[in-house]
Amino acid sequence: MPMRAVLTGLLVGTFLSMPKYSQAFQVRVVRGISRSVASPVNHAFPHTSSSLTALGATALSPSKSKSSKQPPQIVEFIEPKTNVRVVLIGTMHYNPTSIKMVEETVEEYAKENKLGSVIVESCDLRWNKTMEILETPRGALFEPVLTSEMKAASDMAMNYQRPVVLGDQRIDITGDSLKQTLKQTFTDLTSPIEGWKRYYVELKKSAELALPSGGEGYLDARSIFDPRLLIAAPISFAKYPLSFLARNPISTSIVFAFIGALNFLGSNGDVALIDATLQEQISSILASLLFAGLETAFFARLMISVLLEERNEVIAKNILDQCKIYSTPLENEKTGIFGFNLSSFFNESKEEVVDETMYVPGSIIRGQNNGGEDKVVLCVLGMAHCNGIVNVLKNELVE
Repeated sequence: MPMRAVLTGLLVGTFLSMPKYSQAFQVRVVRGISRSVASPVNHAFPHTSSSLTALGATALSPSKSKSSKQPPQIVEFIEPKTNVRVVLIGTMHYNPTSIKMVEETVEEYAKENKLGSVIVESCDLRWNKTMEILETPRGALFEPVLTSEMKAASDMAMNYQRPVVLGDQRIDITGDSLKQTLKQTFTDLTSPIEGWKRYYVELKKSAELALPSGGEGYLDARSIFDPRLLIAAPISFAKYPLSFLARNPISTSIVFAFIGALNFLGSNGDVALIDATLQEQISSILASLLFAGLETAFFARLMISVLLEERNEVIAKNILDQCKIYSTPLENEKTGIFGFNLSSFFNESKEEVVDETMYVPGSIIRGQNNGGEDKVVLCVLGMAHCNGIVNVLKNELVE
């Protein structure tokens, strides 16, 4: 992708994220874009006019309520160990449509007095860093960029005095794991036969856990190709790197400079390739394919094994811990033998679960299970995590 396209996207995202440009303004911008796209198409396909216009009009409109048609990014299931209902909201990070859907879903369960705990895909280190930045002058400038669906879920839940859990693996642990996996991948790829076999077996195992085949009760293609998400996606793509820039300006600038250098060198290489002989062109293409294959091998393992599988297990464990708080013992557990509940001698107490959990500062964590039964544990996370977490919890792969 040309560097100027990336910079243009960042500028557009900043523009659309500014406070004075409300969601209504974003809707007008998207409608304008859709009309611009539709105009040349309508000459060839007149019947598509109304479809494209309607698509732009509904891109950022409020999602339908749970009582009508549930958004395709939401998965509900009963956690088998505790018999507690779990709701996963899969999001596209920083997408206005996702933010609106999260706010409406959390509020709806809260108004029905069914909202138990809300779990967000963040850790204490990342969350506290963002909150610290928001209290600075730089934070005031970048507040629209740093406002995500995670913070929207937290704010809404705390408005209704419900606890908010930081359910992700700590960023320093993820960083260490990325380094170790990178080293192991290099060792495996440079060790033919034995190393390649180990790489394949481990990657296959991780993919089966993190990327299950899906089916009933899992997110599908409709979740990703929802028109409302796709039309607002440019805002997402712009705000995501800008959020890194706001939190870590120096390191992010270095990464951007590195990407710019690669883009510059790549464009020069394209010019040189035109003037090369056929043999040189074939050699260059083969070298590029080899490099692309190695790059894919490295990033596939990092993405699937570390960024998905490892973190899915941590998030699933935190979901299960919250389910234990709201669980109702089965009849035989209530009475036990001679009227005693023996499960209390072997299972962890609800207080222990609370003490081991990272909560958003200010969360009310005592007396979580008051206000009625049938509470729902709701988790807000990226769509890439949803199916893996459903797989881990439904198959009881965490304790």
